[in-house]
Amino acid sequence: MPASTYLGNMVLESVLRGAAFTLPARVFVSLHTADPGPTGLNEVTLAAWPSYLRQDPAGGAVIASGFDPAAAKTTKNAKIMNWGGNDGAADVTVTHAGVWDALTGGNMLVYGPLTAIKTFSPTDEATIKIGKLTETVI
Repeated sequence: MPASTYLGNMVLESVLRGAAFTLPARVFVSLHTADPGPTGLNEVTLAAWPSYLRQDPAGGAVIASGFDPAAAKTTKNAKIMNWGGNDGAADVTVTHAGVWDALTGGNMLVYGPLTAIKTFSPTDEATIKIGKLTETVI
């Protein structure tokens, strides 16, 4: 998954200019209906999926428990994430996922396409199983 503009700037400022980089207290995974680009566009809306909420990959536990330790510039989610049933009136098609530093608003950190586009009809649940969300620094 590529780094967002925000994360890319923070890494450069920290590593090359010695500026302190404030680590997020928690991270949250988002679903997107089209490529979010480096700024986080096209997130699923509450108008389409009223109960949609970004998911905490650590499930409320310590932040480090949400992803496996990184190796070869890659990590994977360590816990199941579930968005519950689509309680909207129509299908929602999800093409991308992102990782943010806040439950709402905030800054997108990394993003990328799903391995397969998924359409969630009303009542369908969105689930990312353990090890299925891969984050690779490119």
